[in-house]
Amino acid sequence: MKPMDLPDPSSLASIEDDYWTDGGVVPPETTVAVRGAPITGEKFLAHALRQAREYSLRGKNMPSISIDLVLPSWPLDRILAGQLATYSRYATCPLSRLIEHGFQVFATGAPPHADIVLPVLGIVEAEKLAALFRPHEEPNPHKDRRR
Repeated sequence: MKPMDLPDPSSLASIEDDYWTDGGVVPPETTVAVRGAPITGEKFLAHALRQAREYSLRGKNMPSISIDLVLPSWPLDRILAGQLATYSRYATCPLSRLIEHGFQVFATGAPPHADIVLPVLGIVEAEKLAALFRPHEEPNPHKDRRR
C-alpha cells in the first residue's frame, strides 16, 4: 500500500456508530485538549492517515485527530492526570476557533474523547490545525514519570 492509499470506506468502522452524544454534537463553548511534545503538522498528518484507514464518516474515509473535550464532568486537570498522564506536554484550543478554520469535531468513543476531522487529508490542512494548537503547548504538570 502506498503511503496515502486508503481502503474502501465501506470496509471501515463507521464513526457514526461510536458517537456518545446525539449526532456526535459537541457543546460550542467546549475547549479541546491534545497531546503535544511537539505539535507538528507531520505528526497530525500521520495520525489523520491512520484514522482515515480505520474509520469512515458519512461513507468516506475520516482523516482525524484524537482529542479530549474539556467539560464540566471532565476538567482539564482530570484529563491531564488521566488520559494524557503519559505525555509530557499538551495544548488546548477553543472549539469555536477550530470551527472558524473549517474543522469539524465529533464526540466519539467514550467521554471525553472526540475527533477533529480534517476537511482534506494533506499536510496543508494538518499544518493549519497544528498552528491552532502550537502557541498553546505547555508542560503537563500531571505527567506520571512511572509510565
